[in-house]
Amino acid sequence: MSETLLWEKQNDGIAYVIINKPERRNAMDADLMVKMVQVLEQLDQDTDVRVIILKGQGDHFSSGGDLKAGVGGEPTVENSRAALQKFIFAVRKIQEMEKPVIAMVKGYAVGGGMSLAMVCDIVFASEDAKFSSNFLKVGITPEMGAMLLMPMMMGAQRAKELWFTGRVIDAAEAKELGFVNRVYTAEEIENATRNFAADLAQMPALPVRITKRITNSTLFSLLNSVMEAELQSTPFCTQTEEHKSLIEAFKNRKK
Repeated sequence: MSETLLWEKQNDGIAYVIINKPERRNAMDADLMVKMVQVLEQLDQDTDVRVIILKGQGDHFSSGGDLKAGVGGEPTVENSRAALQKFIFAVRKIQEMEKPVIAMVKGYAVGGGMSLAMVCDIVFASEDAKFSSNFLKVGITPEMGAMLLMPMMMGAQRAKELWFTGRVIDAAEAKELGFVNRVYTAEEIENATRNFAADLAQMPALPVRITKRITNSTLFSLLNSVMEAELQSTPFCTQTEEHKSLIEAFKNRKK
């Protein structure tokens, strides 16, 4: 498996999937998301695996989409849509697979990184975690199901405030808003997440799988519709001069 995505199966029913781009604060690109879907599919079919922990290598979960990586070609509507589709496939896989996925968030979970954490079944965060759904700040609309997940979890008005401002919130506020389950110190989170996963792995497997499937099919029946709308909106936003100038400023490290 590519070095940008690692996975490790333990002997107690737990598997780790690790975004491995610490030098880029685990920024995600389309190729990485394709690999993530492949790994998650493999783990979902593995009868030895009961729980999956998704984390980032090093000090951060994910800083979101890798703007330096681009869309794998000229930034046309078609290429932008093709790249976004690969991110959406990963969201669907996490939602549709039968094994529970726990997001273990340290440091930044920004943009698509925040969306990726929210789509998991359980979210644990360290006290130093920082969340921001800052899509509008780079000239695009919220992605990876965020326009359903955030209003559903915290209410439409709070979600719109976070989108319109791109405000950074800490783990304590994220728990208060309802999309983080538990908060631990940086020293505790690894063991706490693993202990929870170990307990979950001891639960009867079939009812766990069925419970996830029924809950997600009920709560997220609109998710595919929202993400189909994303595939129409974001690629057109990428064609605006405002978006292009924001991306160029980012690449040049301008304010």
